[in-house]
Amino acid sequence: MRFLIQIIIVFLALLYIDYALSKEALVKPRALKPHNTQDVEKSITCDDKKPKLVRVTSGRVTVLNFPFKPKEVVLGSQIFDFKQIKNDLVIMATHALGQTNVVVYLEERRCSFNLVTVKSGGDDILIVKDPKDSQYEVRF
Repeated sequence: MRFLIQIIIVFLALLYIDYALSKEALVKPRALKPHNTQDVEKSITCDDKKPKLVRVTSGRVTVLNFPFKPKEVVLGSQIFDFKQIKNDLVIMATHALGQTNVVVYLEERRCSFNLVTVKSGGDDILIVKDPKDSQYEVRF
């Protein structure tokens, strides 16, 4: 008889724990975070007069993706390391803190950027868009 009472008490305790956990789940639903907040496509315009800001996280790479392969890359100082792979320009900071400018020459255009090293929250991949691509020639 005592054994049966112990089994019933354990069963009720487990039932209560299950109820409490399910009630907590109903009261405080857990918000699901996206796997990677950097998955959203970021774009930046190509401008030769007003340099665009690019934040390079220290210890990570930043990729500038151009509409076609850049011809030449000219940088202000050696604070950043560059590698060109097809239409991508891969940038990595060589110093924890630094900034410089860079000019990227394309077919018939040049793009100007200000590069800044940041500790976190930098740009991973930026799609470089040409504002002239959105203009259409209309003939009358």
